[in-house]
Amino acid sequence: YWVKTPASPAGTDYGYMGGGAPGGKSGVDRIDYSNDTATAAAKGPLSAQTNVCSTVGNQSYGYFSGGLTGDPDWASITSVSRIDYSNDTATAAAKGSLTLPTFKGTAAGNSDYGYNAGGSNFPSGAYSSVQRIEYANDTPNTSPKGNLSVTRYTHGATGNQSYGYFSGGSPSKSTVDRIDYGNDTATAVAKGPLNGARRGTGSTGNADYGWVAGGRITPSPSR
Repeated sequence: YWVKTPASPAGTDYGYMGGGAPGGKSGVDRIDYSNDTATAAAKGPLSAQTNVCSTVGNQSYGYFSGGLTGDPDWASITSVSRIDYSNDTATAAAKGSLTLPTFKGTAAGNSDYGYNAGGSNFPSGAYSSVQRIEYANDTPNTSPKGNLSVTRYTHGATGNQSYGYFSGGSPSKSTVDRIDYGNDTATAVAKGPLNGARRGTGSTGNADYGWVAGGRITPSPSR
């Protein structure tokens, strides 16, 4: 699960994947949804090399937050890179930092905010913290918000305009937490759990449903 990135916020017509392993990378590839059989096009790099970062965005921008620097240091970082979908050949802009150095976190959001939740600070343990990016003013450091109900990293995240759902994670969990964007200072509310404890999942969703797929359980290698 060390190579879970590149990760991908989504714009209107394209998907972007940036960073990744081995080590930390700054490269960005763009998939054109209207011609998805062609090789992805290389675009402007991130402002910093990263691996296992979190990603979130809206219709105009994509944010890549935190991660690891890679060999030989393997240090957690706080940097945030912003891709402007209208000018994606330029180097991504460095924006306000995370308040905590974080890797293996995940993020969900709506048109106004992005919520980076959980993660870890190498080599320390897991976080329950939530760090919010405000898209309209993305130069200050992220704002701390109500925590998740449990600590977790390598977990799944999805949501809609009203709520963000964070599920599973390490140490292996089945818990699903829901952040209410209308009241984001409260601790996230635990919702119906996954059907088994798992980490390293992938998640997606629409306005009505969220899907959590794959992942690893202990002691089995995959699910």
